[in-house]
Amino acid sequence: MIGKIIKAQKEIYYVANNNRVYLSKARGVFRKKGLKPLVGDKVEVDIIDEDKAYITNILPRKNEIKRPNIANVDQLLVFVTINDPPLNLFNLDKYLAMCQYMEMEATIILSKIDKADNHQIDKFVNIYQNLAYKVISLDNYNDFPKEKIIKILQGKTSAVTGASGVGKSTFLNNLVDMEIEIGPISQKLKRGKNTTRHIEIFMIDAQTSVFDTPGFDSFDLDFLEDENDLKYYFREMNGTKCKFNNCNHINEPSCEVKEKVKKGLIAKSRYENYLLLFQQLKERRENRW
Repeated sequence: MIGKIIKAQKEIYYVANNNRVYLSKARGVFRKKGLKPLVGDKVEVDIIDEDKAYITNILPRKNEIKRPNIANVDQLLVFVTINDPPLNLFNLDKYLAMCQYMEMEATIILSKIDKADNHQIDKFVNIYQNLAYKVISLDNYNDFPKEKIIKILQGKTSAVTGASGVGKSTFLNNLVDMEIEIGPISQKLKRGKNTTRHIEIFMIDAQTSVFDTPGFDSFDLDFLEDENDLKYYFREMNGTKCKFNNCNHINEPSCEVKEKVKKGLIAKSRYENYLLLFQQLKERRENRW
C-alpha cells in the first residue's frame, strides 16, 4: 500500500491512505542507508493489522526543506504583517528566493490588515503583485475568506511559514476541520490552539493538504553554494540586458538592474535585500575555507 506521512513523533510515523491513518515504524534498512522518512513523504507500507504498519520504501521526493525537515512541498504560504509584528521584508525576500530555487509556488499572506492603513497595504501589495506573486490580504477574525483560501490550496501540499505572532495559528484554526479514521475509531479533529510542537499535515481533502510546522520562522540560504547564483532567484533580475552576461548587479558598469532601481522600476527594498543576501552568502563561502 502507498500512503503519505502526515505526522511524525519520535520514531512513529502516521501514514494516511483513503481517510485511514496507520501508525507506522520504518524498517531498519533506512538507518543503514542513512535515510529518514519525512513528513510529506509518499511511502510504501506493509500493513500489520487494522491500524499498524511498517514503512518499506520511500518514493522519490519532489523536494526537501531542511529546517524544518519536510518533503514534497508544492506551495509555501509566507505570512507577513505590516504592524504587530513589524514587516520584515528581508525574511520575506529570502523565502521567495528559496521558492524560486526549489521551483516551488509561493503565495504571500498579508495578515492583520485591520492593523495597517490602506497606503501601507497598497504599497506592499504593489511590489509583489508586480512580480506576479499571489498576495492575499486577510483579517483572521473578521470575514475569513475560507473559500478563497481553499481555492489557492486546492490540489497542492502547502506549508505555512512566517515570524511568530503573524497569525499562522489562527489561520490554520479557521481552516482545518476534518475527520480521519485511526483503526476502527472515527475522530473529528480540530487543530488545537497551542503552539505547534511537532510537524503535522492536515488533509483538507484527498488531494489537498497543509503542513503545520514548528521552527520555520527563519532559515539560511544554505542550499546556495555560490553567491553568484543568487541573481537567478530574484524574478525582477531575470531577462535584464546588462553589459556583462555574468553581471551580479552590484559594482559592474552598464547594469540594467541598477538603472531600473534608480528609475523605481525595481523596488529599492528588494534590491537592498538582494545585496544583503549576496554579502551573507559570500562571507559564508569565504569563511568555510
